[in-house]
Amino acid sequence: MTKEKLEQLIDLRKEIKEIERRLNRNDTKCPLGNAELLEERVHMAAELEREITAYINSVGDSRIRRIMQYKYVDGYTWRKIANIMHYDRSYPEKAITRYLSKHS
Repeated sequence: MTKEKLEQLIDLRKEIKEIERRLNRNDTKCPLGNAELLEERVHMAAELEREITAYINSVGDSRIRRIMQYKYVDGYTWRKIANIMHYDRSYPEKAITRYLSKHS
């Protein structure tokens, strides 16, 4: 897993909601036939969301899992995570970088 892939989680969730809204309101800007393409995008985004969430849940180290939860699921800044966990401002990001480089 990479940081870039983890960072997609919040946007994936937003994208799924946006597409579902379009599909539910039958957006007039959406030409016929595009509904299937949009549904396919929702499916692909949902699969990636499940993959990323499963990865975060599978992390054995509680500290790293909490940092990932705060950053990639809750969308907190590194500074806010450091404050919550009582670490130096740069520690959470460095910890994640080290973890991902060791476990890739």
